[in-house]
Amino acid sequence: MNRPAPSVPAVSHDKRLRAIALLLAPAFVGHTIQLLSEDVPWAPWAGTRYWTTPGWHLVLPPWVILAIAGGLAAAVAGLALRRTRPWMIAVIVLYVAHYFTYPYRIRNHMTLLLASLLAIGGAWLLGGLSGAVDRLGRGPHARLVDRWAVNGVALVLCITYVFAALHKTNTGFLTFGPASAAYRGVNDFWVYGDLGDRAPRWAVATATYGTLVVEYGFPIVARLSSTLRPFLVLGLLLFHFPHVAVMNVADYPMIASTFYPSLFTAGHWRILERYLARPSRWNVGGALLGAAAELWWLPYGGAMSAFGVGVCMLWGWAAGSLLPMGLSRLAARRKAEGPAS
Repeated sequence: MNRPAPSVPAVSHDKRLRAIALLLAPAFVGHTIQLLSEDVPWAPWAGTRYWTTPGWHLVLPPWVILAIAGGLAAAVAGLALRRTRPWMIAVIVLYVAHYFTYPYRIRNHMTLLLASLLAIGGAWLLGGLSGAVDRLGRGPHARLVDRWAVNGVALVLCITYVFAALHKTNTGFLTFGPASAAYRGVNDFWVYGDLGDRAPRWAVATATYGTLVVEYGFPIVARLSSTLRPFLVLGLLLFHFPHVAVMNVADYPMIASTFYPSLFTAGHWRILERYLARPSRWNVGGALLGAAAELWWLPYGGAMSAFGVGVCMLWGWAAGSLLPMGLSRLAARRKAEGPAS
């Protein structure tokens, strides 16, 4: 009698890590579009930049750099199709090699990806070295190891947003004038959305101080508060919408949102998954609204703009799941507390 071959375990028993593995595919699509559109490696001047930019690529033959990039693309495709632990490990290892051999400047989205993937890979490596899990993630302490991996990703995410806020806490950003990125961004949003020829002062103030509030506080408080979590994660998606819509940088927001599942507890994520998996007027409407909003504000053409429409549809579906879940839990909590005395 032939016995069936043992199946390769999924990325993790932890559904948050499974969600991250699924979202890595569109994240890497944005990563690739951004690199190809800005660095244009086929341009006549790209060769000169390659050999005059400091980096580890200078000690390697150019074909090795291409092989690493091609291997990473294959690993991401394999992870998207199978979502098993070996494919995830392949993505982590090849991405680390890609990061340190990339011949041009290293972007902030690349560093966020590196730190987040290292948090997962580091937890798995330590778990394997200690005997807590085997190379496929099986063992008596598998859930504990994966929980530490998720905690590491959440820590990276919170630190990233806090340092983004620290970077903006200066007189240049807090000036309500052209020197401020918030001023320029909200004016672009106002003009491209046909809301007026310039943003009013209250909108500039909201964008300026609101950015600091969101980046300093939303990820940390979302991690700590189960009641506020759905609304704060929804707030993060809304915060990034102008970046996707009018700044043509959908790559970084998509990559950041790839790791938002780490802000949820395992139990809370299981509840959200039920909303995400079941089509409703909320999430279907949210996806359609997201695409329509992106097309309304869209000032650019090209691959990143098309990618931005897809990102906004995905976020719209997520928003249409987060909102009813948050409202339902809020109503249940008020009911349990009873009428105020």
